[in-house]
Amino acid sequence: MDRKRALEILGLREDATEEIIVKRYNVLFKKFRYTDTSDLGYTREELDEAYRLLMGFEYRDPVEERRKKARQQKPNPVLKALGIDHDKLSNFIYYYKWTIIIGALVLAFVIWIASSLANRVDPDFKLVIAGEIYVEDIEAFESALSTVISTEEPQAQHVLISDRMDPTALPAYEQKLSLEIMVGENDVFILDMALYNRLASIGVFVPLDDRLDELGGAPYDESLVVAVQREDEVSYPPRLYGVDVTGSRILAEQGIIGDRMIAVMPVNQKHSEKAVEYIKTLVESVH
Repeated sequence: MDRKRALEILGLREDATEEIIVKRYNVLFKKFRYTDTSDLGYTREELDEAYRLLMGFEYRDPVEERRKKARQQKPNPVLKALGIDHDKLSNFIYYYKWTIIIGALVLAFVIWIASSLANRVDPDFKLVIAGEIYVEDIEAFESALSTVISTEEPQAQHVLISDRMDPTALPAYEQKLSLEIMVGENDVFILDMALYNRLASIGVFVPLDDRLDELGGAPYDESLVVAVQREDEVSYPPRLYGVDVTGSRILAEQGIIGDRMIAVMPVNQKHSEKAVEYIKTLVESVH
């Protein structure tokens, strides 16, 4: 680089003082850092080289000059075909590398989400175990559901709710259970007695007292008869909304343990036939 080119890059006249050179360099340096400089006609390296030359402390790196000359004589064929200057590309990557990296990560995340949604298979049977019920391994329990009833894509969740829990954690579990009841479209809930009494009274479960024969001849348990109390103040006769599956051999073998376990079917279930089949199987396995 000669002096004429250096002055041209910094946009200075021949009589520019060192103070003016420094100020002009600082302005252009900030442009490279904070704005798009693709239309300036020179790279950051050329700006630095021009500044050093005009300030009288130009340093020539023979190795880098040989590399640059070699690139000019034998440019990358792909970059040449695309009309991209190697030095300008290197300069762009250097100053925008974090933007490029973050953009690539965001793109990869979007592709992963899209792929997950495209490959997702909706469950054909959904079950929630909630309350003070011990679950050894919910994933193993979920996998074993297909050996109990005719389901190919079962889903099982465990929502632990207990008076012995950390009070600060309890609201999150309560909210999770509320969402599963209102919009989860689950087919079966297995609840402890406290949750059964609380939830059955608000009318979110299907009455079962007229379906006991379908459910494996489950006994009519007076302790499970509940009167629904709605906000519309309409009185509803007491009904049976759950069947007792405590002592089920199937649940015990799958590591599900509780003082009392009540199986219910929510009113917004999607697979009622599978729900009946599953509860019937549990009832028949009770000792």
